[in-house]
Amino acid sequence: MRKGVKRFLIISAVIIVILLLLTVGGSYYIGLQVFEGSTQLVSPEDTNEVKDSFWTTMNMDPEEFKASYAIENISETSTFDGHIIPGDYINSGDEHDKLVIMIHGLGGNRYTNYPVAKYFVERGYDVITFDQRSSNENTAERTTYGYWEKYDVIDLIDYAEKKYPGINIGIWGTSFGGATAIQAVASLDDQSKIDFMILDCPLGNVEYMISAEMDRMNTGIPTDYMLWLGNMINKQKLGFSYEDANSINIAKKVNVPSLIINSKADEMTPFFMGEEIYNNINCDNKEIWTVDDSEHACIWEDHTDEYKLEMDEFISSSGK
Repeated sequence: MRKGVKRFLIISAVIIVILLLLTVGGSYYIGLQVFEGSTQLVSPEDTNEVKDSFWTTMNMDPEEFKASYAIENISETSTFDGHIIPGDYINSGDEHDKLVIMIHGLGGNRYTNYPVAKYFVERGYDVITFDQRSSNENTAERTTYGYWEKYDVIDLIDYAEKKYPGINIGIWGTSFGGATAIQAVASLDDQSKIDFMILDCPLGNVEYMISAEMDRMNTGIPTDYMLWLGNMINKQKLGFSYEDANSINIAKKVNVPSLIINSKADEMTPFFMGEEIYNNINCDNKEIWTVDDSEHACIWEDHTDEYKLEMDEFISSSGK
């Protein structure tokens, strides 16, 4: 009888160990899939062209735009991890005393900024528009919701200051690029070098975005559990958590004039994100302009004249 009990206990222990290993192994696999999916959202191959339909929608001829201004290719080496930061320096032809760094959203590239870039160069601003990580010609691995992308912006700020010492710098970012803009400005030792920041439908809460995507996948596995696993792997492999990349909270460190542009119809970066970013920005000179009807990152397309007017008035009020 004792031998039978002993054997039963041994078998039970083995089964428990096997189940634990399967559980741990399965959980690690799930976490790894969440990590890979959330940090490789796009690839250079996915984003290496702009469809003709985009230019038609934007009512813009890119070749005519390129022919109208001197455009210098940028190929800066990242001080963060050594990848090449590819971009365009668009010369307005004026005195080179003011410049805007433009940051595209997920799935875009430096050329998808051209319609709004045209607005800035027509007002005498030079423009730097560049490819974010893992987009078009930027082959840096991983997309990190602005956490690593911010270093490319900081490098380009340094590039602009060396090219034209004393130049006044503004930053415009849309969607994912809005998160990059917030985190770049918040990380500067001296924010006074930034004249203004304009955020179009900015991404704020990383966990919200990943959770929404996992909910759409409908895997049957609790979303909170997958999110927790993905966060653990992200922290292990990249050294930061989703909360570390939460631009809503990081906005508390921003102290530059800021304009938030968003839409109540935006389902990707909902209205509350822009509102909370606005509330957290630590500057008295801040504004928020909200439309009712535009889908994500379509406000320029839907309300071009109003968009221009809002930026005109905001930039004028910033005193630069």
